[in-house]
Amino acid sequence: MKNDETYYFIVNGNAGVGRRKNIWKHALKPELIRRGVHYHQYACSYPGHGTKITAQIMKEHEDRLNLVVVGGDGTFNEVLNGISDFSRVTVSYIPAGSANDLGYALGISSDPLCALTRILDEGRIYQMDIGKTTFHRDRSSRYFAISSGIGLDAEACVPDSGRLKAVLNRIRLGKLIYMLNTIRKVLRYRATDGKLVFIDKNGETKEQKVHRLFFVAGMNQPYEGGHLPMAANASSCDGMLSFAMAHDLGNVKALFCLALLAGRQQDRIPGYEVVNARACHIMLKDQQEVHTDGETFGGQWDITMECLPKKLQLRL
Repeated sequence: MKNDETYYFIVNGNAGVGRRKNIWKHALKPELIRRGVHYHQYACSYPGHGTKITAQIMKEHEDRLNLVVVGGDGTFNEVLNGISDFSRVTVSYIPAGSANDLGYALGISSDPLCALTRILDEGRIYQMDIGKTTFHRDRSSRYFAISSGIGLDAEACVPDSGRLKAVLNRIRLGKLIYMLNTIRKVLRYRATDGKLVFIDKNGETKEQKVHRLFFVAGMNQPYEGGHLPMAANASSCDGMLSFAMAHDLGNVKALFCLALLAGRQQDRIPGYEVVNARACHIMLKDQQEVHTDGETFGGQWDITMECLPKKLQLRL
């Protein structure tokens, strides 16, 4: 890729800790100047700002755009949801968060300069599937790159206190916050019943009733929540999501199953299964928390998660 192109860097300076907080100032910006790269930089300063910045860039420019996200998985999700026309956007990613599940799954270097060099010099275009969650209560929707979940999977994304995450980030263990939140909440979690309708690539449907459902997670990548292997064979280029779910469990047994999941022993978990499908309509008896790429949106009971094949042009 030639350096006479213009890059639009959307930077979350609050992502990560320590030197990661300063990678734009001390690493990326000096390298861009040294190379003579044409760029514009936009700083995210509050939750949801990345979506507004991206939407504004799309509005101001009608030609093809090279967007570069510098931040965590949440920042990437915000940018994704600000894109109004995917056909004229190429997105690159420089991981700078605490979990970095997307970068981990896609094999993007955790070294910011290595990631930047690859984008500028040898990046290839990867036509990546993305997911879309529709909230039928108000007909709104959100895109996701990694996963979307309802139930305990989403509850783990809502920290009881921001102090714990800050402490873990300082010692470079920020990705453990998701596991610790899950452990704290699983014993008092109220599972629910519901009906799932899976839709395959041919439009055929399969209905499944579930009891004591703890969560359903539509996985576009194998990992979420700090490299937790929810669906080891999930792929972001097969036109499907891998729906990982846990049901018919008591709370104590669910805690034991969590340990098996963390130990990558999914086959030994009773009540845990993964179904590959193009979409899943989820209807629950009780409302449950929902997330997309770790960003939560409150209680829902009627949602659809679906795969949008090869929707995103990602430069790797």
